[in-house]
Amino acid sequence: MRYSDSIIDEVRATRDAIAKQYEYDIDKLAEALKALKAREAKRERKIVRLPPREVTLVRKAS
Repeated sequence: MRYSDSIIDEVRATRDAIAKQYEYDIDKLAEALKALKAREAKRERKIVRLPPREVTLVRKAS
C-alpha cells in the first residue's frame, strides 16, 4: 500500500512534469541544472544565506 496525501501527490506530479519536460533523460536534466546555476552565478543580485537559528523549547507552566 502506498501512502498518499495532497502534498505528496503534488510533489510527485511536479517531479513527473519536470522529468517529462526533459524526456525522462537524466543527462538532459543535469545539463539544464548546470545552465541554470551558470545563469544564477552571473546575476548581480547576491543570494543571502543566513545561518540556521537555534531551536528553543518553551514549556507551559503547570
